[in-house]
Amino acid sequence: MPFNIFFKPPKHEPAEMTGLIKISGFDNPKRCGDVIFVHGLGGHARGTWHPQELRDDDNFWLTWLGQERPDLGIWSFGYKAEPFEWRGSTMPLFDRASNLLEYLQVNDVGKYPIIFITHSMGGLLIKEMLRNAQTFKKTAVIEQTKGIVFLSTPHTGSHLANLVDKIGIVARSSISVDELKVHIPQLRQLNEWYRQNVDSLEIATKVYFETKPTKGFLVVDADSSNPAIKDVQPTATDDDHLSITKPTSTNNLVYKGVSQFIKQQLLINLSIVEQSIPKAKENNFSVIF
Repeated sequence: MPFNIFFKPPKHEPAEMTGLIKISGFDNPKRCGDVIFVHGLGGHARGTWHPQELRDDDNFWLTWLGQERPDLGIWSFGYKAEPFEWRGSTMPLFDRASNLLEYLQVNDVGKYPIIFITHSMGGLLIKEMLRNAQTFKKTAVIEQTKGIVFLSTPHTGSHLANLVDKIGIVARSSISVDELKVHIPQLRQLNEWYRQNVDSLEIATKVYFETKPTKGFLVVDADSSNPAIKDVQPTATDDDHLSITKPTSTNNLVYKGVSQFIKQQLLINLSIVEQSIPKAKENNFSVIF
């Protein structure tokens, strides 16, 4: 669990749960865009987004979006970002950003418009990846990125990361925790870069933040979750740092808001959507979709 300081011994991580995980619509050559979910510290490509944190169950909001928008490719990026060294290796944010950029390129992501849905450190990773793409002139991904949703992203750091670091005197906290400490210059610099470039890059921004503590701690407060983008008002949720990523139904505020945001940024390919709707049998008055 992200920022949970009471960890269980790590389980073996299947190789297919790292890198770009294919959820739905990824092989459709006529799709009108790609939606990529990016988890945070200690997260999982599937479990982070599932209401019960199940890793092998398809009844969660990534597949719901795929059913709602069959004209989109739905992906999830899985990567190792552990809080303590004993749980496994982790990369500095800069290195992970170049790693993600390579995954996008080798999977031909960049041919279609892109929306990133990010949680916690995942939002910092996407900003770092875009800055990396700009520096090294990887134009396809940066030009195709049309929007980013930040779910409880600590744009200026998290106080809990400082607490975990103190515990890390014994347990040896990882580089990922060091990079999440509140008010470190690197995070301020990254956020200033994003604010300075978001308009010229024509990237729409949507922000949600937690209002409930997780195990007694407010992991990302309202101030840190606000990237301070002009005309972007962060939305408070009745969630903690973990539940904000786990809508239990399509009526959930975050689910409906993200779905609407995607519609606003990516046009609907009606021909694909219509093909996916089952035809009614004769004398039927309705079709269950």
